[in-house]
Amino acid sequence: MKKPKRCLKLNSLPFDIISHPTQDLTAVSTIEGEIVFLSLQDDISKIDTVLQHADSCRRILFSGTSLLSISSDKSFCVCDIETRKVQHRYQNAHDNPLYALCEVRDGKVFATGDDEGVIKLWDLRKEEPIVMIQPEHDNFISSFSVDSTGSTLVAASGDGRLSVWNSRQRKLIARSDECDSELLTCDVVRTNSKVVCGDGEGVLNIFTWDNWGDISDRISVQEEVSVDTVLCYSEDILVLGCMDGVIRATSLFPHKPLTHIGDHSDNSIEALCLSHDEEEILSIGHDYFVRAWSVEKLDEDIKKLSVEDSDKDSGDSEDNDDDESDSSEDEQPKKKKLKHISSKEIKSNETADFFSDLA
Repeated sequence: MKKPKRCLKLNSLPFDIISHPTQDLTAVSTIEGEIVFLSLQDDISKIDTVLQHADSCRRILFSGTSLLSISSDKSFCVCDIETRKVQHRYQNAHDNPLYALCEVRDGKVFATGDDEGVIKLWDLRKEEPIVMIQPEHDNFISSFSVDSTGSTLVAASGDGRLSVWNSRQRKLIARSDECDSELLTCDVVRTNSKVVCGDGEGVLNIFTWDNWGDISDRISVQEEVSVDTVLCYSEDILVLGCMDGVIRATSLFPHKPLTHIGDHSDNSIEALCLSHDEEEILSIGHDYFVRAWSVEKLDEDIKKLSVEDSDKDSGDSEDNDDDESDSSEDEQPKKKKLKHISSKEIKSNETADFFSDLA
C-alpha cells in the first residue's frame, strides 16, 4: 500500500469529507451523527467534534459561513462554522432517510435526495423553504451535480437512471434509460458538455449534454468493483474511490488510466475531496482513517499525457503528408490495451517491495 504522508484514525465510521475552499478547515461526518472538524496544518489534527444528528450524518458541505448536513434521521441542518451552533434544523425534511445533498446556486438554493428516490429543492431565503418535491426515482438518490450556472441539476439513482432538472423552472428536463447497474455518483465535466456516472459494476457511464436518453460512452475501470465516489480534479481528469479500497486516477478524453494515488488496503472508499490549498487529495474509508495524498505524481502524469497528445497530433500531421497507398501497405502495430491498476496488483507490488528491502 502506498503510504500517505499524513493520516488520522477516527473513533467511528466516516461517511463524508469536505474541505473549506479558503480556510484550513476540513469536516468529516460519521455514522454516529457527529461532525469532526480537522486542521491539515502540520499533522492532521482534530479541532472539534459536534454531535449534529441522532443518526448517521451522510452528507455535508460548506457554503459561505455555514456547514450544511443531512442525516438518516431525516433531518437537514445548517450550522455556523465559527460557533458550531445550529442556525436551522429542518427536523422532518423528508419522509425517509436522506442520502444526497448539493448546493445548486447562490449559497441559498440546495437539493436533497432520500432513500426512496424523492428529490426536494430548497430555497433557504423563503419562509417556506421547500420549493419543489419530485418522487422521480424508484430507488435512493445517490448523488447530485450542477452545471456552472446552477440552472441544470442532474441526479443519479440506485435505480440505474439519471434525471435532469431545470432548477429555476423546477421541472424535469429529461430522464435516461436504465443503465446496467445502480448509479452511485455523478459529476458534470468538460465545461457542461458531459456527465460522468460511476456504477456498481466498476464502469464510468458517460452522458452527452442534451442527449440524455442513453450513454454515449462506457469506460470499464475494474470489473465487479463499484466506483463509489468520483472527484473531478480537472475538466478531463477524474479521481475514483472504489470498493476495493484503491484510489485511481483517469483521463477521460482520451481515456487513459493514470497514477495509482493510494489505497485503504481492502477497505471501501467512502468519499474524496481536495484540500483547501489543492495540494492534497483527502480520502476516508471503512478502515476509519482520514488519509492525505500528495497530488505531485498525478500532476506529473497529467503533464506527460499533455506532451504525448501534442506529439501524437504532430505525428498525425506528418502521416497525412505521406502517400496513402504506402501507408496502407504498412502493418499497423496493435494498440496496447489500457487498464487500471487492480487491488491484486497492488498487493503483488507490496510483496515485491518487501523482498527487495531484504536484499
